[in-house]
Amino acid sequence: MDPITQKWNIREGMEVFGADGDKVGKIIGATPRYILVEKGFFFPSDYYIPASAIASVDADKIYLSVTKDEALNQGWDAEPLDYSGAYAAGASTADRITGTEDSLRVPVHEEELTATTRPVDRGDVQVSKDVVTEEQTLHVPVTEERVRVDRRTVDREATPEDLAFDQGTITVPVLGEEVDVQKRTRVIEEVEISKEPVSKTKQVGGTVRKEQVRVEDRTDAEVTDATTGAGTTLEGDYAGDGSHSTI
Repeated sequence: MDPITQKWNIREGMEVFGADGDKVGKIIGATPRYILVEKGFFFPSDYYIPASAIASVDADKIYLSVTKDEALNQGWDAEPLDYSGAYAAGASTADRITGTEDSLRVPVHEEELTATTRPVDRGDVQVSKDVVTEEQTLHVPVTEERVRVDRRTVDREATPEDLAFDQGTITVPVLGEEVDVQKRTRVIEEVEISKEPVSKTKQVGGTVRKEQVRVEDRTDAEVTDATTGAGTTLEGDYAGDGSHSTI
């Protein structure tokens, strides 16, 4: 242990006074090199006072070799790099209750839900085409020639054009139409795929925490809630039935 603090019997809760007799605070922690002083009744800040600034110690008081103002203006409110002692109050300085010498400010915290949106993949829509076959029948009108032989009875003199007694064959061509089938490709339909945003409301929930402050009156004085105006007075140091005022 550092010889400076080895000779002092420093305990948590001891009060610290400056050389001018003004109270600086009380001890909430100590290391061989520093004492951690809680300044004021409502803890506005803590001070890491070097053990070398201790002038004397009696049963429950510590006296410094500097005045209160000098102790509070030495930059000792910042934790030194070599400070490694246990923090007696069990919480960091930033989380401690703040206030002034005659008022107390207790921060009350509450959680609330907030929501954000993010794009997610909902799948896809596939458009595919298959080729199938089917039989079609067309009714196509066609024209063809038919041969008709008519015989008529006549009675007249033969002429040279009549080719009397001329043997031979007369060929009469007969015409008709044949159907040829062709294929052609036509567009009969168009499928248009589009997307549009649609807004809707989704309900989400979660568990949140909030702090409630409970004030237990352990005095015989009246405690009044400035917001509601409600007050309660407990007889003696503490009400045995556990009565308390809740904010």
